[in-house]
Amino acid sequence: MTISNSVIDRGKLGNVPALTERADEAFLDFMCDARNIVMHAHHRPISDLGNKAIAAAGLKPVHTHENVAKIREVIFDTPEVAAYLRFKRSAQERYKQRIIESYGVREEELTRWLDDAATRGPGTLTLDPNFKYPDYATVDIHITPHGYTGHALSGFYYDYGTSIFFGGANAGDVMHASHVARVSTPRDGKVTRTLDIACSVGQMVSQTKKRFPDAEAHGIDISAPMVKYAHWRAVQQNLDLHFAQMPAEEMTFPDGHFDIVTSYLLFHEIPLPVIKKVLAEVKRVLRPGGTFTMLDFPSSRPEEPGYGGFIGLMDSSDNGEPYAHGFVHCNIEKLIEEAGFKLRYTGVKDILKHGRVCDKPV
Repeated sequence: MTISNSVIDRGKLGNVPALTERADEAFLDFMCDARNIVMHAHHRPISDLGNKAIAAAGLKPVHTHENVAKIREVIFDTPEVAAYLRFKRSAQERYKQRIIESYGVREEELTRWLDDAATRGPGTLTLDPNFKYPDYATVDIHITPHGYTGHALSGFYYDYGTSIFFGGANAGDVMHASHVARVSTPRDGKVTRTLDIACSVGQMVSQTKKRFPDAEAHGIDISAPMVKYAHWRAVQQNLDLHFAQMPAEEMTFPDGHFDIVTSYLLFHEIPLPVIKKVLAEVKRVLRPGGTFTMLDFPSSRPEEPGYGGFIGLMDSSDNGEPYAHGFVHCNIEKLIEEAGFKLRYTGVKDILKHGRVCDKPV
């Protein structure tokens, strides 16, 4: 441990820097457990109560924002459902604010860490000082103040915050390691260059490099704070990764440059017109025979029309997911095929297991 500006550097928890005070960690451990107990363990019975309230009110399960507004009024008259949804929103607001407050005490020091690592290797970091963020990228996504683009410490906030969001299940990036282990390779088996789009803090890229150590691994994100943190994180792990600030809908890579492209939970966070542009760009930068694996929400399914089926719509407002509804209902499989890809799997179970595996024709 070191002492800087009278604040103790408490080391790391896995790959993420520890918070400033042990009390901060204790509070967030509590919030993580509380979310697991209240939200995850009770999702099914709360869904059943919501469905009964919807049926009793005679409302049809039509997935429109107008109908969801009516359903919201009905289910909020059911005390257990109302408490569940209020807890979900308030808990997320509170744990994120505590992370921001804790790291904020060390903002000058942590910013210096990022700046010092920017020109160090292994790996590289490329930033665009003249980049202008499109409007869709400046919202407070996931009800995070400043979103992913508006604060120098956004990467720190995201990295620690996702450990709480996933209920402590991603310590040491084990979830991302599991995802990468399932990423499909080109049918010819050739993997010399990989790309993760909207890479955030670089968890997928890091695990991809570990799976394919001889391949050149790249990660891009529209957010400068995210790729700066991703590079710092990679330097700490001595991983040779290449990060760049770059929008996935306007990549500067040459045609046919990559064997594998991946995305993790990107497409439900961008508007439909941008989705189409990103698919076109991914196809362009993949070589013939290359493979794109999209890991994201399942599409809306007729067999889940009730309360459970409305969770995604409610997230549009309750969880700061303004574009999730458009993605879930856009028939992404059709858009993938229209972009010129061939899907390896079309069944829901296979897509949930493997992701949407998209081959670029030879």
